[in-house]
Amino acid sequence: MKKAIDSKVRGLVSSIIFVLVTLLDFIIMFGSPKSSRDTIFGAAKLWTEDSDVIPVICVLFVAVFLVNVAVAVIGSIVAFRGKKSHIWPSAALLLSHILLLSSSFAFEVLKSNAVLIIALIVSAGAVVFSFLCGLSENKLEKTSGDAKTKGYLSLIGCISAFLSLTLFFIPICNYSFKHTDYDIFPMGVFSPNEDSGINFVLFLLMIAAATINAFLLSAGLKQRSGEMSVFASKIRRVVNFNLIVTGAYFVAGIAICSFSNGEEAFYSTTCYIPFIIMSLVALANAFVTRGIVSAELPEAEKVFNKPKIELFVLGLAMSVVTVIASLANILTISFAKPSNIKDIVVNGYDILMTYNSLESGMQLVAFIIMAALTVIISLAVASSVALIGKSKFFYKITLAEVICGALFSLLLGLLGKYYEVVQHLNEEVMKSIIESAGSPAYVELDYRVSSSSFIWFLIAMVIVAVILIRKPYSKSVVGDTPIAVTGTVSGGSPVISTGSAIGGQTVASSTVESDPCPAFTELDKKVPAFTKATLVRKEATYPSPTLPDVVQFVVNYARDSRLHLSYTPEDIATFVAGLGATRLTILQGMSGTGKTSLPKIFSEAILGNCDIIEVESSWRDKNELLGYYNEFSKTYTPKKFTQALYKARLNPETITFIVLDEMNLSRIEYYFSDFLSLMENEEDKREIKLLNVSLNRTEDGKTMPYYGLFEGHTIKVPRNVWFIGTANRDESTFEISDKVYDRAHTMNFNKRAIKPLSYGEPLAQRYLTVDTFMALLENAKSTVRFSVDRYPLIKEVEALLEPYNISFGNRIANQIEVFVSIYCSCFTDPASVLKDAVEKILLSKVVSKLEFKSVENKTVLAAKFEKLGLKRCSEFILKLNED
Repeated sequence: MKKAIDSKVRGLVSSIIFVLVTLLDFIIMFGSPKSSRDTIFGAAKLWTEDSDVIPVICVLFVAVFLVNVAVAVIGSIVAFRGKKSHIWPSAALLLSHILLLSSSFAFEVLKSNAVLIIALIVSAGAVVFSFLCGLSENKLEKTSGDAKTKGYLSLIGCISAFLSLTLFFIPICNYSFKHTDYDIFPMGVFSPNEDSGINFVLFLLMIAAATINAFLLSAGLKQRSGEMSVFASKIRRVVNFNLIVTGAYFVAGIAICSFSNGEEAFYSTTCYIPFIIMSLVALANAFVTRGIVSAELPEAEKVFNKPKIELFVLGLAMSVVTVIASLANILTISFAKPSNIKDIVVNGYDILMTYNSLESGMQLVAFIIMAALTVIISLAVASSVALIGKSKFFYKITLAEVICGALFSLLLGLLGKYYEVVQHLNEEVMKSIIESAGSPAYVELDYRVSSSSFIWFLIAMVIVAVILIRKPYSKSVVGDTPIAVTGTVSGGSPVISTGSAIGGQTVASSTVESDPCPAFTELDKKVPAFTKATLVRKEATYPSPTLPDVVQFVVNYARDSRLHLSYTPEDIATFVAGLGATRLTILQGMSGTGKTSLPKIFSEAILGNCDIIEVESSWRDKNELLGYYNEFSKTYTPKKFTQALYKARLNPETITFIVLDEMNLSRIEYYFSDFLSLMENEEDKREIKLLNVSLNRTEDGKTMPYYGLFEGHTIKVPRNVWFIGTANRDESTFEISDKVYDRAHTMNFNKRAIKPLSYGEPLAQRYLTVDTFMALLENAKSTVRFSVDRYPLIKEVEALLEPYNISFGNRIANQIEVFVSIYCSCFTDPASVLKDAVEKILLSKVVSKLEFKSVENKTVLAAKFEKLGLKRCSEFILKLNED
């Protein structure tokens, strides 16, 4: 109730803000200030009478304001109706008012209208308020991941956005003209003494950049309470965008200074400062996010392994050589006649700073130097960020840095040699260079041109030779592996069967000399494919999920899928609540009622993994489930179940269901007893020892561990795995014992599901990570609190069953409390389904035990349950077999 009231209050406040902006816009359009030129239509009237102004500009100016008013009206309606987010109309208003304000200075209208400034401030307040409302509506109170790390990332994102905004006030360049200093910068558009043309262009470009920046930052901060990897990816996008903006500003400033310097004006710039600071911020972001990977693999934590460091150092050396080659001496002109002229040294810096006075050939050299510096510095920064951030693109970026450095060094060396060779073939060119250096152009000159720039190319070639000999890139890089796709959902969308990779870990291209378990090696080699599959999944990340949304989405997805499966929200809520209560779920009932289809369609909808394990009647021990070790051949052969567990270890972010199909064809205690015991352990202590020896494979003379094994012989049951068992109840199967039932959640399928009469187009899959799913379950347990001891109905049921010696312990009590909390949270009105949840779990965990008891008078007992309002329990008792 409180949330509903808060929502209405927020909507009312937002509506008032939008209405206020609308009124201000009408005052600007139709108001009567002192000057008619200070209203839109007043300015329009004057414009149409002024032959110097294009009428089209007037029409566009009026049209923008009409659209602005329309957006404000729509925003007020959206906010009043209580929509979750109205930041988009708010942002559109802010952008519109900023553009109008900048245009007012450009076309000299509305400059004295204070109402426009007030409208701009109010629209900015609307954006801030809408954003805060969006954050408050996020229902996930628990974050997935380290809150401290998310705090650092949030700070880094805000700092990068602030650095980008400082470009409004930092001159792109300064120049001196006739003993007067001038600045060119975006905010210079508001100063009539500056160069308004280029300032206006810079202002518009920075407004566009700031708008994009605001949307990227707000989208990133909204993910703070979600999955860590998604949040880090959003912040990385903000940092990368601002790095590009500051880098482009820096390059533009250098270019303007280089190509505009002349005798009348001297240009300089300090715009490199924001780029340097932004590069440091990007490195800090890479350092913070470097640990947001799974540490499941032994190699995943080795960020600074020798091949990476070696390649990075060589790439950095190539960058240094290229920068020196670009700025160092390119030509040296020595004079023998006349002897009073000093040698002229032409270096790259001088060429850049005297572009306008150079002849066309040297201007080409200046352009090449500019391109070399821009490309090589950008690649050096990107390589550093990729190294610290564990990016999979590190090798490609660093190799590109080496190749570009070598090519630019070669080009500069060849240009120097060119002028050395043709010094006497083109006297005019050489005289132009001499004159640009400030020396008199004598009629007769005896000079010699030499160049040392080729030396830097030779040094670059030494670096390339070292890389080719050492091959650090081949020690850690592997070719791309395609994503495994098992089929398509209805509508043609791919169904991904692989999971996410461990920290972007790649597998080295190597020769396997000894392999005691080829099945595990094959899975290890698929890690690059798992990495790519994760990236594909994350493109379809579930936006701000809640349990009611997830339940309804799965119901709709199953109905509209190619199989047109019919599950009610109560069915899916029961399944979800069971997943939260225990790691083992048993789906039992008649054949063909949709038992196996439920986990399959659920995992398909949320882009999870679902492995089907067919249980055989001959299974007598755990080896039938896990596999065998051959003492003679020293090889281990894992069964399908073990391989599914192993693959889940390599996909720690993806929800995985391992389905034991017809699990009671053999006695469950025979082959699954170890896993039943594991259910009692804490999450980090659930592990099973596969064999008594340690397994390692040998590749290229090196001993390599299997990524999914612990100490070479133990496999840990990861937190993203749930076991689902299907069970038919007929003469060909065994009864399931109380030991199994007590540790499992049971769903009964006693009737055939009716096919839906109508269904829509197939829905797109949505990726729900295990961290997000677990956060939803934890949030449900803390939001809807239920206590077995404080609910009278449960005590009354215990009293009714006491004559039959039926009760339950702490394990079942805990399961009941968790189940009820999560089940109720799966609906928008938890209180309305509380009794339904209690009856479901009581029937499943407690009342069902009457099936193995002798009930003398079923009618009387059923009537007592009916009196308590437990209709399902009453019907169950009436159907009990007296035998």
